[in-house]
Amino acid sequence: MKRLVIDIETQPHTLACFGLFNQYMTTDHLLKTGSTLCFAAKWVGKSRVEFMSSWKDGTAAMVERAWELMNEADAVISYNGEKFDIPTLSREFVKYGHPPTSDTRSIDLYKIVRAQFKFASNKLDFVCRELGLGSKLPHKGMELWQGVMAGDPKDQRIMERYNKQDVKITEKLYARILPWIKSHPNFALYTDDLRPVCTNCGSAKVWKIGQETVKKKTMAYQRYRCKSCGTEMRGRTTVLSKEKRKAVLVQS
Repeated sequence: MKRLVIDIETQPHTLACFGLFNQYMTTDHLLKTGSTLCFAAKWVGKSRVEFMSSWKDGTAAMVERAWELMNEADAVISYNGEKFDIPTLSREFVKYGHPPTSDTRSIDLYKIVRAQFKFASNKLDFVCRELGLGSKLPHKGMELWQGVMAGDPKDQRIMERYNKQDVKITEKLYARILPWIKSHPNFALYTDDLRPVCTNCGSAKVWKIGQETVKKKTMAYQRYRCKSCGTEMRGRTTVLSKEKRKAVLVQS
């Protein structure tokens, strides 16, 4: 399974207004719409982090490369990407004449963190610090974005390091919470291996958990666990005998 970790940074909208507080903005106030400044991406398990930017490569070439990577991926891993990164890139794709990418599955770690854990904050930097996975690169806030847009080479280099670091810690977080991802695409469908493999990491080190079973409403299935990543799974064939299945009733 080709898994791509991706993160983007964007340019804010430019507006004209008469105040700083409680201002209601309409498209009449909009002087320039925001756009994608840059992106960083890497394949899970590979060391290279690819980076492209509007200031170095040109927006059209940057958007085309992002489309190529996402179109090649079987799954795209992001942090809050389903609400921000992916729709933002999709807007760029349609603006520059690209069709939708292939049927790529999304693995949004932000949604997993919110659903599975109760951290004091769900921000990527906080969660990664709590888990000892590193942190985002510190920066000077909006001043950095202004410097990048003004063409300051130093700020542009900082933005590149910042963007790449986000991708690196996102991949580390993915590896840590992998067995908690219930909606992960099934690795078995992306391999020709006829042995049972872990649904989440693809390892063949899958073992039965004794005689323990997963009990659904009318069926019971053998439990399995991956020795590599810790994901728990179940078989697809019931362990109940034909006689026992006949004896299992359901509420009307």
